[in-house]
Amino acid sequence: MEKTAEGPKYAVPALEKSIAIMEYLAAASDNGASFGDLSKELGLPRTSVYTILNTLESYGLIRKSPGGTYHLGLKLYSLGMSAIRGIDTGTTIVPYMERLRDETNFTVHLGIYDKGEFVTLEKIEGAGMVRFQSFAGERKRMNTSAVGKAIAAYLPERELQLVIAKGLLLLTPNSIGTEAAFREHLRQVRGSGYAIDDEEGEMGVRCIGVPLFMSDGIVYGAISLTTLKGNLPVQSLPHFGNMLIEAGKEISARLGYKGNYPITGQNE
Repeated sequence: MEKTAEGPKYAVPALEKSIAIMEYLAAASDNGASFGDLSKELGLPRTSVYTILNTLESYGLIRKSPGGTYHLGLKLYSLGMSAIRGIDTGTTIVPYMERLRDETNFTVHLGIYDKGEFVTLEKIEGAGMVRFQSFAGERKRMNTSAVGKAIAAYLPERELQLVIAKGLLLLTPNSIGTEAAFREHLRQVRGSGYAIDDEEGEMGVRCIGVPLFMSDGIVYGAISLTTLKGNLPVQSLPHFGNMLIEAGKEISARLGYKGNYPITGQNE
């Protein structure tokens, strides 16, 4: 659309007001905003705000809490996930994955969140004879891998509840099987900036992963390094964690993210 100094040349006023309301609710975060706040802060007529809110709510783009405040709806999250799937990972992410493989000789995975689970989008095989059974297109639970936990640590609360409702699998004696332990582990992930899978998906295998963020701060997915436990001793985890954090920061920038990386302390 052609733009002028004042904005789009062929703007639709009602649509602009709707966008302004959703952007205001996004900034309000968990607190939401009341009908009166939206009218006052955005300088919009109460009748216009009332009509727009009803329309947005009917499409699931916003929701009204029992207390009367308005919040963004989960339909926006599903629309965002559709945008995520349209990203060309071959040019924006795979080169970084190949660099990590070359620097470590480990297998590198990329996964994105989808309806309480994650889907592996890309896999770059490591050097050596060892091959892991993961594959592109595979769906996995979130609690038994570094990719899953790196994503889960930054999901909105409603999505995290869906992850937990799907069930926390116990694949090995090290798997995290309770909600309390899982939430505590995610708190630790946010504290360090990276997630660790310590033989939680498969005995003898250790992984480390970091989240990737889009321009609006929503978690896009995660990348991880996977290798045999002996190749990734505990004392080496900070080194490889920092290596991944640097890569995650660069990839997130390619995805349009401009905030601090890693994001620590979120959802505390």
